[in-house]
Amino acid sequence: MIRKRFADGSFTANRSGIPRILTRSILLTLFLISISGFLSARAATLPAGFAETQVANGLPSPTAMDFAPDGRLFVCLQGGNLRVIKNGGLLATPFLTLTVDSSGERGLLGVTFDPNFASNNFVYVYYTVPGSPAHNRVSRFTANGDVALGGSELVLLNLDNLSSTTNHNGCAIHFGPDGKLYIAVGENANGNNSQTLANLLGKILRINSDGSTPTDNPFFNTSGARKEIWALGLRNPFTFAFQPGTTRMFINDVGQSTWEEIDDGIAGSNYGWPTTEGFTSNPMFRSPLFEYGHGSSSTTGCAIVGGGFYDPPTVLFPASYVGKYFFADLCTGWIRLFDPSNNTAADFASGISQPVDLKVAADGSLYYLSIGSSAVFRIRATGTAPGITSQPSSQNVMTGQSATFSVNASGTTPLSYQWQRNQANIPGANASSYQIMSTTLSDNGAKFRCVVSNVFGNATSNEATLTVTAPPPMLLSEDQNDHAIAFDSVTMMRDPFPLADLFNFSSDNRTRLMIFGINLHLLPNENSSAVTARAEDAQMNVYPLIVEYVGPTPNLAGTSGVVVKLPDNLPAAQDIFVSVTLRGQTSNKVRFKMQ
Repeated sequence: MIRKRFADGSFTANRSGIPRILTRSILLTLFLISISGFLSARAATLPAGFAETQVANGLPSPTAMDFAPDGRLFVCLQGGNLRVIKNGGLLATPFLTLTVDSSGERGLLGVTFDPNFASNNFVYVYYTVPGSPAHNRVSRFTANGDVALGGSELVLLNLDNLSSTTNHNGCAIHFGPDGKLYIAVGENANGNNSQTLANLLGKILRINSDGSTPTDNPFFNTSGARKEIWALGLRNPFTFAFQPGTTRMFINDVGQSTWEEIDDGIAGSNYGWPTTEGFTSNPMFRSPLFEYGHGSSSTTGCAIVGGGFYDPPTVLFPASYVGKYFFADLCTGWIRLFDPSNNTAADFASGISQPVDLKVAADGSLYYLSIGSSAVFRIRATGTAPGITSQPSSQNVMTGQSATFSVNASGTTPLSYQWQRNQANIPGANASSYQIMSTTLSDNGAKFRCVVSNVFGNATSNEATLTVTAPPPMLLSEDQNDHAIAFDSVTMMRDPFPLADLFNFSSDNRTRLMIFGINLHLLPNENSSAVTARAEDAQMNVYPLIVEYVGPTPNLAGTSGVVVKLPDNLPAAQDIFVSVTLRGQTSNKVRFKMQ
């Protein structure tokens, strides 16, 4: 079990004559007892779409847990019992009861299973052997169903004798992807142990499953070094974990007065304790991947615990969790999620009563072990991915009008929205509705859809089409009548107009009329050929007119001028009615006189 870290490991006495380190331990223990009842009555605060259930309680002073390959969960109790949770229930008979020294942070502290457990039934434990002096030990037992086979203990490794200081034992044990047994050992509150190769304290050790030492250990051939040492320079590596399917290992090293660390487990590394704590630029030491400070906030604490990669055979959490690393803090009672791709962490759960270990189960659930609640809890995902319940509708509007597209969706909140135009994201369009305040003809035919997402997935709506039409063109006439506002484009004279105009410098001398209208603006890809014109005589005979120019009228905002050439067969001495057509829409008819 982890306690509050102390400023140093000395036994300097205070005025009462009680060593300060013991005084602080007692005060912390009283504090934890005082709050444990309050905290254990509270459910953890989880993200939306997650829920927890209590798997088992009645587990006093739990220290560690691990899943057997067959799905049973084994829980270490500091007092020496190794309990079994099977089929969702705590078995009455312990798997194993050991005689241990359980003072301070000593006791039954770690458990793991042989990679070939299905055939050999080997279970490994880390515990403190009582004596004067006491020492920690790694032993192997053989399972006989739900209990250990009597007399099956095989002692694999006896660690160095401990001082009278009872903290910083480390204790985590796990098999790596190489089939070797890795053992995390604390420095027994003596920083000098961490930097010497002459003892096993303050180290990560690596041994074979029979207790022998692998010949490829980094210090195997170093004179005076313990051959079991795989990495050094650690203070109290209470937990560590391997990422399934890889060789990556993260070590949680409990800090002293400033920083908690997640270290990258690499053979032969020196993590710097007691010379450094937290990030370091010293080339002699491997700096942590992540650190967090001491305090009582949602991102600080006092003792890093737990640790598990979310890479289960069955993924039940959102895909965004895969490959990330859960870790917890004993004192502030939170679980956070570390992202190895950018070495940042995000909040996950809070309000937990002294979490001490974390495990990701094969079914995709996250389990945590709580000292304050004397219980094991399971966190599972209950959320649902979004579903579109109301699709956006296609819109038909005139230029200048607004157009609004809306979508409704179900699913675990919060929901995020991203509108797309022609399948490309629209910056800032992140609400359930998207509005174009003033449409233009360039918006015509655009397709709009919305991608709705949450941590559990996403859904894409159907596409809605925006149809934008311009108001029909309108030719200008005098007030209160249909007499066209039109001029000879050369002489600027008004009607009556001749068929031929000698002042026209064109070879045919045909009269060109300038008529005026609105809603005749051409698009960037259009020219005067987009506009057609026609004339009608009194007998309703139709005469096509050649359109030679269409463009804005200077100093008359919103109006356009259209130049048409009069055909040579247009009848003389009568009223002629002219109209224009743009994009399938025909204007009103206006009248002018021919000579």
